[in-house]
Amino acid sequence: MTISYSGESMYVNCPSSFNRKYNLKEVVKNPPTRETAPAMFRGTDLHNSIEDFLLNKRNDLPKEIKAYNDFCIGIRTLGAVPELEFAFDANWESVKFDDPIAEIRGFMDAVLVGTELIVYEWKTGKRYDEHSKQRSLYGLAALLMNPDYQKVRVITVYLDQQDLDETTYHKHMLVTYKWMWGRRINGTKPPQIYPMRPSWKCRFCGFSKNQGGKCPN
Repeated sequence: MTISYSGESMYVNCPSSFNRKYNLKEVVKNPPTRETAPAMFRGTDLHNSIEDFLLNKRNDLPKEIKAYNDFCIGIRTLGAVPELEFAFDANWESVKFDDPIAEIRGFMDAVLVGTELIVYEWKTGKRYDEHSKQRSLYGLAALLMNPDYQKVRVITVYLDQQDLDETTYHKHMLVTYKWMWGRRINGTKPPQIYPMRPSWKCRFCGFSKNQGGKCPN
């Protein structure tokens, strides 16, 4: 079973929904649409616009994030790579993204490899404490993929707020980072009981009975 940051977060929020998606392979009957989840599609559209900008497929950003035009020109000039994928096996060795032995995989929104190593993650909407956990995974991934660097800066950019959170991760701490994430990954694996964890998030869950799913909540 291969998971991602979002998968591990799903497990933390509700083990039952994680089990339905990753183990039971249940299909969401009513997947999100632009009408039912406009914020999600807005975030995807803005992410795609920045990716296209960094790939020179467009010359400016949407008016909502126009303030980042000069910043994105700067990192594009320095060679920032958008949507960089990663995948690691149980021993934290890099493997192909679709390799069945991958334990965890994901995409980093933009990575700059130059005089320093920097990872950028674009966020729309609110700031959440769990974003620090995402930074830790991306810091680990970036250091493993770029062993010549002693540290990496991982920056969460809050596009709507024009603000950011930043954490620096160091190569000499790699053993600790691996242990932390290995523990999280192993904690999601069967055999175990995957209890329901009802909350306000149930109304947005595709497995909920309100969305036509099999979960009674």
